[in-house]
Amino acid sequence: MMMSGDMLQTNIGFLLASLNRQLERDLEENLRPMKLPVDQLRVLQTLAFDNTGEGLSMSELARAVLVDASTLTKVVDRMISDSLVYRAADPADRRRVKVLLTHKGASLLNTLRPLLHQQEQDLQKTFEVLMDARNPKDFAELLGHLYKRVADPQ
Repeated sequence: MMMSGDMLQTNIGFLLASLNRQLERDLEENLRPMKLPVDQLRVLQTLAFDNTGEGLSMSELARAVLVDASTLTKVVDRMISDSLVYRAADPADRRRVKVLLTHKGASLLNTLRPLLHQQEQDLQKTFEVLMDARNPKDFAELLGHLYKRVADPQ
């Protein structure tokens, strides 16, 4: 079944995906000078959030960063080459491998925090302006307005 343009613009899943893509494009643009792909940033964030100090298995990490296992393997291999993360055997089960953040990876993430915080603040400000000015009638309308504002901030 084919969706018309109007139906696509009110489909919450489509609007969420579109907004996410736009936010990731903006983030990619800001990360380009550091040559850090968004997938690697997501791995850094996820590992930093894991405060157990034990790291995460590849399957846990893949679920958390929303990529498939084969993609994650390539991402993690690249990050190991750049000394951002490392693999270690799981002390509870030597057959399992955990991924952990290095000091260099944690330091890089700390330098990126202001950029990430600014993106969050900009999105929050846009949300507040839209809620005041447009008073959207439902979630889909709000997402549509957010997407348009993020895609074209003027």
